[in-house]
Amino acid sequence: MNIKLSTEIKQMLDENIVYLATSTKDGKPNVVPIGMAHAISENEILIHDMMFKKTRKNLEDNPQVAMSFTDVKRWESFQLKGKARIYTEGDMFEKVLEIMKNSRRHEDLLSEISDPKIKEKFRRMGERRKKSKPKAAVLITVEEIYSNMPESEGE
Repeated sequence: MNIKLSTEIKQMLDENIVYLATSTKDGKPNVVPIGMAHAISENEILIHDMMFKKTRKNLEDNPQVAMSFTDVKRWESFQLKGKARIYTEGDMFEKVLEIMKNSRRHEDLLSEISDPKIKEKFRRMGERRKKSKPKAAVLITVEEIYSNMPESEGE
């Protein structure tokens, strides 16, 4: 199977909150928002494990995942399915550290918030995150891509 992430999907991953779905060995689902999902190849996405608990256990027991995101600016929405691998050291872990270091995502999102109270909470969260080191890098190999948008009539 030769699945390729389009340039547009890669950009949407970088620009939007992505929801990662995992499940236990016996199929109990868990979904968490992911603030950083970065495509590192035509079919691989790298995310960081900052606070995973249930998600981490699920990934260790069952590597099958689904990710979903919507980009309202482009009016596009996708679901990606694949397998995850966890790295606590080595090249992938170093790569996630580098991506986090160079990311402007938090600052870009902060500039879009107009409510002063929410903006301050978000700013403090960013400060805490800068001081934290991820527990792991999670590499997702994408095996399936689906549009979440209904097809237009006449197509």
